[in-house]
Amino acid sequence: MDAPVLPMPAPLCLVNNKDGALSLDPAALAVLQGVAEPLVVVAIAGPYRTGKSFLMNRLAQKRTGFPLGPTVQAQTKGIWMWCLPHPRRPGVTLVLLDTEGLGDPNKGDSHNDAWIFTLALLLSSTLVYNSIGTIDQKALEHLELVTRLSELIRVRDGDKDSSDSTEKEDEAEDTEFTRFFPGFVWVVRDFTLELRVGERPISEDEYLEQALQLKHGHGRKVQNYNGTRLCLRNYFPTRKCFVLPPPLATEEHGSLEELPEAALAPRFLQQAARFCDYVLGSTWPKVLPDGGAVTGRALCTLLRSYVEAINSGRLPCLEGAAAAMMAKENAGAVTAALEAYARGMRGLSLPTESAQLSASHGEHLREALAVFQRRSFRDRDQEYQRRLMEQVSTEYSRLQEENEAASQRRCRALLAELARPLDTNLARGTYAQPGGYHAYEAERQKLLEGYREAEGKGPKAEEVLDEFLAGRRAEAEAVLKADNALSEAEKQLEDQKQQAQLLEQQQKATAERERQLEALLADERSSYEQNLQALEAKMQAEAASTQRELQRVLDAKLREHSELLQRGFGERAALMEQELAALRREMNNSSKQELAANACDAVRAACDFARVVRLTRVLRGTAV
Repeated sequence: MDAPVLPMPAPLCLVNNKDGALSLDPAALAVLQGVAEPLVVVAIAGPYRTGKSFLMNRLAQKRTGFPLGPTVQAQTKGIWMWCLPHPRRPGVTLVLLDTEGLGDPNKGDSHNDAWIFTLALLLSSTLVYNSIGTIDQKALEHLELVTRLSELIRVRDGDKDSSDSTEKEDEAEDTEFTRFFPGFVWVVRDFTLELRVGERPISEDEYLEQALQLKHGHGRKVQNYNGTRLCLRNYFPTRKCFVLPPPLATEEHGSLEELPEAALAPRFLQQAARFCDYVLGSTWPKVLPDGGAVTGRALCTLLRSYVEAINSGRLPCLEGAAAAMMAKENAGAVTAALEAYARGMRGLSLPTESAQLSASHGEHLREALAVFQRRSFRDRDQEYQRRLMEQVSTEYSRLQEENEAASQRRCRALLAELARPLDTNLARGTYAQPGGYHAYEAERQKLLEGYREAEGKGPKAEEVLDEFLAGRRAEAEAVLKADNALSEAEKQLEDQKQQAQLLEQQQKATAERERQLEALLADERSSYEQNLQALEAKMQAEAASTQRELQRVLDAKLREHSELLQRGFGERAALMEQELAALRREMNNSSKQELAANACDAVRAACDFARVVRLTRVLRGTAV
């Protein structure tokens, strides 16, 4: 079982932003790489010196952690990370990402703002935007970065340039972004207005939606006014708003972390607590568009891919990065599963009986499958499942061969030890006298009884004994022929007994091989059934997850479609209807039954292939 992440004592810098280049910190990557659990990733962005780090410390349930400061100098540079066990979701890790402030005059390069914001957005499952005052045109202009996202990232390789986009293509791109982008929470700090429209009180969420209302028209001013609003409405599947009053009821100044709770305004603390309760209680783990939960290892791979693309002057490709991550995770899943199987099988002491080897194989195959299913990532064509099955099959065949070789060595050594008195008497000529054959036969029967009673001989016991008796056939004939105390008729009778004994032993050796073949068939049948059961369960869970993600996007688009119609934007609503139809088709085409059936057909084929390989080896060995 993967161990949960240990709480980090303090945040670490994950992404350095220095001299116009981004770099990754090895210590922070090592921590993230070690997280094998699903992640809830909460990133915060916003103008510099607006108290972002204070909110992140509250989410961490700590007074200190991310640096705060009472001056106008920005404290956070790059992206800082804090990994903690999720306080409300067992088996889930909470990853907090604090980003450097947008618009810091000391940076001098606003291009870095765009990349820091883009990384925070792509890495998170919930993006918190923190600003001061009100949500007005100026506040929205600070968020104009969202209008450039189509210039900064691509959904897939070969996407068209944004300058060539048509309105329909833009609508399709919005849907694609919605499937990759996180939930959006806008926190407005130092808010002093009353939440009402006229005489009607409104909620914080209504306040946000009112601020994002579109204007009718097609002129440049209308386009500029609507630009950021459209992107926020189209890109983010869920939107939430919290307004926090000033933290201090007086003119007292200082770092919030240094002030006692009693010095902070009660309403401010209440609203901060509501914000934390929502983020910790209502946000879900980060997933890919098809619903696959992202772990720390997977997020590391995605982050490396994004930063490498940015530093090389390319645009991060969302589907390309996801495909590379899944390939790496699935290859790692095969390796980890094989290691679990081999580790378990190493506990056996060879030689062992076939039944014991088979039982151990079944037990550790289940462990390997559990490891693979837990770590694998949308292995749609079952390529990696096939690799695992073939390699486990190869390893089991090798262990069987090793067990057979160990059995042969053990049995031969045992027979050599038991035959020592017989060989000593033969060397002394004890049996070369009248009555010698009966003495020889008595010693040989004693040898056979000792051999039968010995334990731990393994699967080749009868075959090696058959080989031993056949090898000493001429010796027995010579002793019998030299015994002058026996008549010719008695010698003939004893010779027939020897032949009958040899034939009986050959039959036992043949029966032993047949039992082993039957056991192998039973092993294959059991492995086949275990694979199908494990895979069916995983594929059904993945299909359900995919359906949930598609439903999440569809619900968001339906809400937006309804509001557009209510506010008279019929043309935009008509364009969105094509998106809705495409989403519904995708949901129908990716039904749980179809996904599970396709996967299981692939696994059956893989199981059959592995079975043919192993049975071919066995049958060749039997023929020899």
